[in-house]
Amino acid sequence: MAPESTVKQASTTDMVNSSLMEEHKVEEEEEDGGSDIDRRYKYVPGPEPEWDVDSYDGREYESDPEDRQIFSDEDEYNEYRIRKRQAFASKGFIPEPLSGIYPIKYLDEIAYRNMTARELMTNLANLCVKKLNDQKGQTVELVEIVRVIDSGGFRWNSYITFMAREYPNGPLVEYQAKVMNYAGNEKPPFPILCRPSPKLSV
Repeated sequence: MAPESTVKQASTTDMVNSSLMEEHKVEEEEEDGGSDIDRRYKYVPGPEPEWDVDSYDGREYESDPEDRQIFSDEDEYNEYRIRKRQAFASKGFIPEPLSGIYPIKYLDEIAYRNMTARELMTNLANLCVKKLNDQKGQTVELVEIVRVIDSGGFRWNSYITFMAREYPNGPLVEYQAKVMNYAGNEKPPFPILCRPSPKLSV
C-alpha cells in the first residue's frame, strides 16, 4: 500500500496538471489590486543559468536514511529506491517519487490564455531548439511533445521531452529541453539546454 504522503502529493499535483501556469495569473490580477500569489511569492533576483550547462552534472545520487521510515514494506521501499535512482539518472526528465515533482498529465487542457499545456510547452521547447540551432548551426525541428515535468516555485524549471527531426525528412529522435519560467511573467522564459535524450544506465 502506498504511503499516505504519496496520496497527499498526488492530490496537490492535480492542480498543477490542470492549470500548468496558475502563477501567471498575477499579471492579470494586478490591475485589480494584486492577488494571493503576490503575497505568497516575492521575486528575488538571482543569476540566470548558463546555456547548455546541466545543474545535475557532477552530482552523485545519495539516499536519505529517513526515507526508510516512510515505508512499512521492504519491497515497496526497494521499488521506491529504484524509481528515485532512475529519476536522478534522468536529470529531472522523469518524475521523482515523494518529491513534489510530477508530470503534467493533461497536456491538451487549457492552461494559460486560451493555450493548451501542449501548445505552451511547444513554445517553450522551441525557445531551446532555436537556441541550439543558432549556437551549433543545426537544423533540429520539434515534431511532438512527449511529456513534461515541472519543479520549483516562483522560478521553476520545465523538463520537456519531445520528438524531433535533426534534418528535413530525417528519422524521429527523442530530445530533451529544459527551460526556466517565472511566475507572473516577471521575466521572459530562459532556455537552459536542448539535446538528444541520453540512454539511461539505471
